[in-house]
Formats: sequence, structure tokens, C-alpha cells
Amino acid sequence: MDDAPPPTWSQVAATAALVFAVAFVGCGGVFAFWLMDLHAPQMAILGSGDRLSIVVIDGPARLVLASGNDAINYENAMSRVRPIFARRVDVLLAAGSGESLLVPLAAHEDPHARVAAAVGPLPPSPETAALGAFSELPGHYRIKLGSSVTVTVETRYPFGADPAVDPAAWRAIVEHGETRVVVLSDGDAASLFPPVNPSSVVVVSGDDPLAGWSLSPAPAVIANAEAIDGPDLRSAFIAAERAPDWGFLVFPGEALRLRFVQGGIEIPSESAHALG
Repeated sequence: MDDAPPPTWSQVAATAALVFAVAFVGCGGVFAFWLMDLHAPQMAILGSGDRLSIVVIDGPARLVLASGNDAINYENAMSRVRPIFARRVDVLLAAGSGESLLVPLAAHEDPHARVAAAVGPLPPSPETAALGAFSELPGHYRIKLGSSVTVTVETRYPFGADPAVDPAAWRAIVEHGETRVVVLSDGDAASLFPPVNPSSVVVVSGDDPLAGWSLSPAPAVIANAEAIDGPDLRSAFIAAERAPDWGFLVFPGEALRLRFVQGGIEIPSESAHALG
């Protein structure tokens, strides 16, 4: 049997070009799908120490509300939701006081942040001085982030609070169509604001997730693992007269994604604790 003639250089080149074209189209399709998923309306809850931070995404637009005392874990959590080629941050909001401003301080050093503002007056501290001059949002401010997501930020002081010492309590309401996520600075903040239409998720950035959820109930609650652990979260709601269906804990350095979908919201089920 005669051996097949060796391929010519033109045949080798044609085969290599075909393989490259197939690989390029395949990788391009995967990248396009991944980029579309990255730009889909969503938000992420970031473990950043004694407070949770949030990232809201609508297309290429991003809003970050930064708070907490663990800048390293904030950066680790942020890297999970913001790839190196998509560093843009349109609005950076700083919340907290004292060491809870360490995360906003680290976020403010990001050269990709376009507009920065404080959520209410920031009480004097070394961290506030390091932040420098910071504009303040009014007590009620609505931000249209992209074509389908709005973020409303509200601030109030508890009765008897001293603005020179105490930070303002805040509430952020993230809306996509009829789907609503309420984020509270801490559980007690829920009592300071008027009721809102039913929400899908309540996020408590600081302490007392039970108090926050009780005054602003929703099917799911997201709490800071630095403020309460899993057994305590379950026992707190078991002892209560009513409870959400699901609870989620966010640990320092972790990022929990919430994806807005038609008529609702998706949260990874592997992170859930049954509470109902």
C-alpha cells in the first residue's frame, strides 16, 4: 500500500486557519454570553466586616454603596463581581462612621469611581478626615442607574441622636420593575422610615436582622455573618411569631449575587437557610 503524500504547506496553513477560526468563533460566543450575563440587571451583597456593602449593576452602569471596617475583604468580595476589564463605577456612596469608613476610604481611592457622595453627614473621625471633602446626599435621593434599575437612598436620625457623633441611619431601595430589594443600615433603621410596597428581599447591613425584617418583611432576609451566625439566625426566627422563608448569611470576603429576572429575583440556592 502506498503511503499518503505529506500535506503541503498550503494545506497545513488552511487547516490551521480553520482551527483558529472555529476556536475564535467559539471563544467569542462564550465571551459574548458571559459579558451579557455580567451586564444583566443584578446586585451583589459584599461581606466587608462589621457592615455589608452593595453593588448594583444595570448594563455597563454600576453603583456601589460602601460601608464596613474590613477593606481587604471588601476588595476580595468586589473582585468576584467586577472583572479586571470592567472597572467602571458610576456612583460611589459612602456610609458609616469611624472604622466603618475604612471600606469607603479604600473604595474612594479607586480611580475608576466617577461620582462620590456620602449617605448623610459623616461624623468627624480620622477616617472622615482621610476621605476629605465629600458631598452629601439629601435625605431622599433617587438614582436612575440604567434603563431598568433605580436606587432610592433615604437617611434619618433616631430620636435623640447627635449628628456630631452618630451616623445617620439609611435605607436603600433597589427596584427593577415590580421587584424590590430593601437594604437597611441596621435593624433599628426600619422603624425610622415609612413602609414601602412589598419587597422580595430585605438586607440588613449591620446588627439586628430580626428587627429589620419584622418591620419590613419579605420572603428572604440577608444578614451579615459578622453580626449573627447561622444557628442564632434560625433560632431567632423560630422563636418569632413569623419568619421569612429563606435566610442568607454573607461572610467577609464573600459576594452574594441577586439577579433580577422577569417578575422576580434569583439567589443561589446553595447559600440559603430554610427559616419558614
